[in-house]
Amino acid sequence: MKKILVFVLAALSLVACDKNDNPQNKPVVKIGIMLPLSGEFASYGDASKRAIEMVKQDVKDAKNHYQFVLEDSGTDSAKAATIIRKLVFTDKINAVMGYISSTAMVVAPIAQENKIPSVFFVSAPEASIGEYNFRLYPDIAQAAKMISQKVKAEKKKNIALIYQDIPSMDYMVKDMLPVLQNELHIVIKENFLPDEKNFFALLQKIKKSKPDYIVFEATPPASDIFMKQLYENNINIPVTGFQLIGMITKLEGLDKMWDVDTPTANSEFMARYKNMGGDDNLYYADYVYTMLMALVNGFENASTDNMDEFIAAAAKTNSPIGQLKVNADKDLLINNHIYQQVVDGKKENMEK
Repeated sequence: MKKILVFVLAALSLVACDKNDNPQNKPVVKIGIMLPLSGEFASYGDASKRAIEMVKQDVKDAKNHYQFVLEDSGTDSAKAATIIRKLVFTDKINAVMGYISSTAMVVAPIAQENKIPSVFFVSAPEASIGEYNFRLYPDIAQAAKMISQKVKAEKKKNIALIYQDIPSMDYMVKDMLPVLQNELHIVIKENFLPDEKNFFALLQKIKKSKPDYIVFEATPPASDIFMKQLYENNINIPVTGFQLIGMITKLEGLDKMWDVDTPTANSEFMARYKNMGGDDNLYYADYVYTMLMALVNGFENASTDNMDEFIAAAAKTNSPIGQLKVNADKDLLINNHIYQQVVDGKKENMEK
């Protein structure tokens, strides 16, 4: 309890303590952090605060002094537009990061116009339009190839492709679709409303189409509701996807479910995260840490006057999810994906 209390007090003073903690009068670099922190996404916010605290510990000896301005931008693009203007024109940030597609698409033109580097862990290509905008982005085509390979290894080929109609999932499916169409047979392709809570009609369509697998892409709470109703309706079709297991908050009863994901954070990061009160589910904390450290490396080793050099420096980040690469679109690419499965209500790595 004492450990958690200390963490909460530290997290609540992220910005306040930064403002007065620069005794060496180093050049100040302000990084705006736009995340969904409240409501159903509160767990993501808690994880992000832990990641920010880790970064603060790791940049104490940097040549610049880093301040982090954390904002609850939710998933509402209108709210995000108001917040990014506050960050740019009132807080005078030098860079911005986040992981919501609708937020990234609002931020990108403002960041570009004001020559502020922005990095988002999103699938939306609009997030990296302009020299100042780039993404931390998984190789989705590779992920789709790995899904296809494992389905075919089980002597199966017919899939139902089901996804939530939100920007991040729409773009992900767009990148996956060419590979899935080439490798497997899609017997049904359907999306559903972002806040859908009754999947009965969709489940009956799926059942009628008789797929061997359901490739499912959604965020909580829709992911949990879908899985619950799937089994309540006695539909015994295996479900997989890209990063699916991490999107399901209740894994009990889902043993043997597998998916493809970006690499799990290394043991050192996991130990630090848990020491701050975290659990096995990182809720993107490893990506928040990676994006912040990528920005730090850019400011430490390059200049925003040359964004090619800035992004190249960012790619040299010692990330808990492995080595990053700069792709042809000047994004930071994660391409060493893994298989995961659920065992005893927890996710663990599988052999390829």
